[in-house]
Amino acid sequence: MSNSEITNPRLEKNLSALAKKNPLLAGQLRLLQPNKKYEVFIGEDPLNINIYDKEDQVALFQNEPLDEVQNKIVEFESLKLYPFFYFFGIGNGIFFKLLLQNKSLKKLFIFEPELELIYIALNFADFEQDILDERLLIFWTKTSSFGELDQYLVKEGQWIYSRIYNLHIYNNYYGRYSQECLFINTILTRSLEHHVVAVGNDSTDSLIGIKHHIANMPKMIETPSLLELIKNAKNTNTAIIVSTGPSLYKQLELLKEYQDYVTIISVDASFPILVKHGIKPDIVTTLERVKETAEFYKQTPKEAQENVIFAITSIVHEDTTNSISNGIKSFSMRPFGYTRFFELKEYGYAGIGMSAANMAYEIVVLSRFERCIFIGQDLSFSIDGKTHSKDAIFGEKESQYKQKENIGDKILIEAYGGDGYVETTSVWKMFLNFFEKDIADTPYPLDVINSTEGGARIHGTRELSFRDSLSLVTKDKKKQIKLQSPTKEKIKENTKQIESKVKEFLEFGYKKKKSVEKTFLKVVKMTEELEKLNKENKLEKINWTKLEKILDEIDDIKLYFQDDLFIKAFSDAVQSYIVHQELEFAKIIVRPVNNLIEKQVKQIDWLYAHKFWLFSLAGGMDATLEVVKEEAKNWMKIPEKFYKESYIRTLSKGDKKQEE
Repeated sequence: MSNSEITNPRLEKNLSALAKKNPLLAGQLRLLQPNKKYEVFIGEDPLNINIYDKEDQVALFQNEPLDEVQNKIVEFESLKLYPFFYFFGIGNGIFFKLLLQNKSLKKLFIFEPELELIYIALNFADFEQDILDERLLIFWTKTSSFGELDQYLVKEGQWIYSRIYNLHIYNNYYGRYSQECLFINTILTRSLEHHVVAVGNDSTDSLIGIKHHIANMPKMIETPSLLELIKNAKNTNTAIIVSTGPSLYKQLELLKEYQDYVTIISVDASFPILVKHGIKPDIVTTLERVKETAEFYKQTPKEAQENVIFAITSIVHEDTTNSISNGIKSFSMRPFGYTRFFELKEYGYAGIGMSAANMAYEIVVLSRFERCIFIGQDLSFSIDGKTHSKDAIFGEKESQYKQKENIGDKILIEAYGGDGYVETTSVWKMFLNFFEKDIADTPYPLDVINSTEGGARIHGTRELSFRDSLSLVTKDKKKQIKLQSPTKEKIKENTKQIESKVKEFLEFGYKKKKSVEKTFLKVVKMTEELEKLNKENKLEKINWTKLEKILDEIDDIKLYFQDDLFIKAFSDAVQSYIVHQELEFAKIIVRPVNNLIEKQVKQIDWLYAHKFWLFSLAGGMDATLEVVKEEAKNWMKIPEKFYKESYIRTLSKGDKKQEE
């Protein structure tokens, strides 16, 4: 149906709103020829709308449509505090219009396998404002993918509610779309899992990253910035990202033949392999904080580093930076909160993904290459159980990656070429997720080719043999990449800035930590009172006014996580403590309250849940502040006040008196 034929003003308003938020779907709906598969029947009540499937000769509603809608509203009454809903099937749209009247509902996702049913639903309900506010998000399953959907599934931290996630099938009619439903459910669970796993469950790595970042900053500001690198990295039209999967070895001969005509961006683990085979990369990426990364440079001749640009992040170990002695180091910052705190924008931000190859792809996109070719990007075990290429310095079967013995325990993903499945690990799967997200989000028409010829399929790439992909390369000699180091004046300016930001970090951090500790002590005291009253069977003497005041203070502390400065300073170090507790808190949040007793029980549960939460938060903040202070004192003078008794985790007598 063409745009000129749309006469229903409600439909036009919905489509216009949809065009601003999901232009592809809006365009598809405008081109749709209606009444092909479905016929609409409206009863005496204009909301009593049934839809007949002419192909399968079945109605969407087996009973009175309005009765079914009303029964469904009653069914979802117990879920009225859920902030996010996911539905497979849009039906006639009336149920969702009623559901959106619930102010607790932040986002409603609808995945519909039939484009014509979306069109019909948009005729009968005014969704304009809900679409514009992004409270209602409608997707046609035929054009849905992980890369496209993931960005919508994280905007408001939906993954915090992953333990209460459910994909609701609208009604029995949609049972005929079981494969599409499973496909959507796989995408949703994959996204939720990806973001929970990415947070991690151990703060140690984050604290090590902060430690290295603080230690490396004086060195970082003396090197060419990330901005300088991406301005000059494109010395050919084609970038080849060289990873270290088992399939890499078979590609080395061709890569050597073409090395003078392409830009080779190698991950650090591939560097020794390339050197051994007479191949000099243009750029080598390193983003890991572990000491072992230095071995990739220690075990290669120093002369092999000459004229190579080593794009390294500010969180790498000092052994890594020290082992790069002949190359050109270009530091950058990963997009962590604590790196953003220092506001050195020219040095940020690369390393959004979790691997050196993810970082390499970011550099390719930022530098605006016209073509990107992956080799060695297996992201899976080879048929014979290998994890890495021949000549990899830690061997072809790294012990940290182990195949599962039982088929039910294996993580299987689609194989390269779509021919069956291959076994991967949770870490490699996370790398794959970042690739597919980044490829989907690439802001210009980059030709992304996967020439790994093995391993996992990376959706969003073209699959070509390495020889065929190289046939697209123009054999023009590449120019050398030249980078300018910052001037002495710029280094001096940035030195002042990082010193000033360290002081600001400590001043702000200790103040906030003290506030968290005071609330924690109040929670401890209140829980002790509750336990005493419970033991004495005197629960009627609970001071609810005092308890509610403490709950308000907890809410105030939780608002810290909406404060950009607090997020920058502490989110990375404390999120592994906090997030996994928040996943459980979600169950309490959505628990309905029907009377005063249920409300009071919920309040007590909320209080107890946050006892360890506050303890964890204060501990994580304290550890972060100590790391910043101890590392920064190696290159700047730390004000004495940050070492005084008032800044450690105790309350002064005055504070105690005020609390009482």
